Amino acid sequence: MTLRRFTAAAILFAACSQATAGQNDTLPPPAMTSSKLITLDDFSPQAAYGTSYMQMLEEAAASEKQRKTVLARRGSKFILPAIFLAYGTAARFNQLPVRQFDFDIDHEIRKRNPPDNTYPIDNYLELATPVLAYGLGFIPGIEAKHNFRDRTIIVATSFLVMEGLAYGLKETFPVVRPRGWDSRSFPSGHVSVAMTGAHLMFREYRDVSPWIGVAGYLMATATGAFRMINYAHWLSDVVMGAGIGLISVEAGYMMLPVWHSVFGIEDADRSFSAVPAFGPHGLGIAAVYRF
Repeated sequence: MTLRRFTAAAILFAACSQATAGQNDTLPPPAMTSSKLITLDDFSPQAAYGTSYMQMLEEAAASEKQRKTVLARRGSKFILPAIFLAYGTAARFNQLPVRQFDFDIDHEIRKRNPPDNTYPIDNYLELATPVLAYGLGFIPGIEAKHNFRDRTIIVATSFLVMEGLAYGLKETFPVVRPRGWDSRSFPSGHVSVAMTGAHLMFREYRDVSPWIGVAGYLMATATGAFRMINYAHWLSDVVMGAGIGLISVEAGYMMLPVWHSVFGIEDADRSFSAVPAFGPHGLGIAAVYRF
């Protein structure tokens, strides 16, 4: 009896083991949650080198990038104005060979254009770039870099600086015009105004399209060319005016944070507005500040 029970128990155990083995063979393999291979990139550098060390490397890289960016921005935007201003100044204090180049250019113009031929287009081109610089931002689809308030401040500051420099030099250094009707040739006021507007067009709308700035510079260049063709200015007058226009715009942008601080225009209970005025006999500005 005991032997029979033992035999039956053994047979039952063997059958259960076989069934279990067969069931395990039919189970699907475990699903993989990701097919990505584990590489050295998966390990955190902080774990290997420490958080403070990695932070030091990141700060050093950021500092180097910022230093290069600041130098590039501050240096490059003053190179061309400095060259123009240096050329115009050299023409006033060095009669040869810089001043001689003025006479050579004027001589070539006289051979091709009689002195009695004049083209009034320079009077229109002078005002075209300031109007476009200030007004393009009101056209739907053309977004200026600065809002109406800040753009007004920048435009007004730029033209005030320009007028102070250009017309201050006219009174300080009397130079007779090629046509000879007065001694206020240096520098060119027309070109100073036109280049100020052109550089504002470039700075405000270059993110919209770089061709806006190119168009402004072409109009300013054409203004200078027609001023010489009309025997109103020497080449050095035109170059000096272009340098004044460029440097005046840079001063306008640099002064924007100063005006923010002076007028406190970022406070909710204060407001500032200014509108520049352009005319054939001068420039002006109308400003309103509410305390």
